[in-house]
Amino acid sequence: MLKGVDELEGSSIEDQDDWIIDANGFYVATRSFLIRRGYCCANQCRNCPYINWRNSPTWEPLPAEAVHFTEVSPKAVEGARNALAYHEQQVHTGCKSGEELHQTMIAHYRLLLERWVEASG
Repeated sequence: MLKGVDELEGSSIEDQDDWIIDANGFYVATRSFLIRRGYCCANQCRNCPYINWRNSPTWEPLPAEAVHFTEVSPKAVEGARNALAYHEQQVHTGCKSGEELHQTMIAHYRLLLERWVEASG
């Protein structure tokens, strides 16, 4: 979630630890802010704890117990389904490198999708 400085001027930022300013002068939501918000907005936030939009090797999913409620867009659901399919394919093809990571990510995306379906009715 990126916001330009001009978009934030005049608005109150409740907690200064909720935002960082990147090299381009954009305010970027922190991971802790996104966790407290409680859902994925599908804006491909740089620090998203729900979906690895950037495919970073150091990214770790939010612990399952931290996912309490969600209202997500179809884009977020599609992103989670695509990520789940990718990790399932890696396990299915017998990719031994990173198998533990793939299993962890499979469990993560299945949990997200399960909770998102429950929340949507």
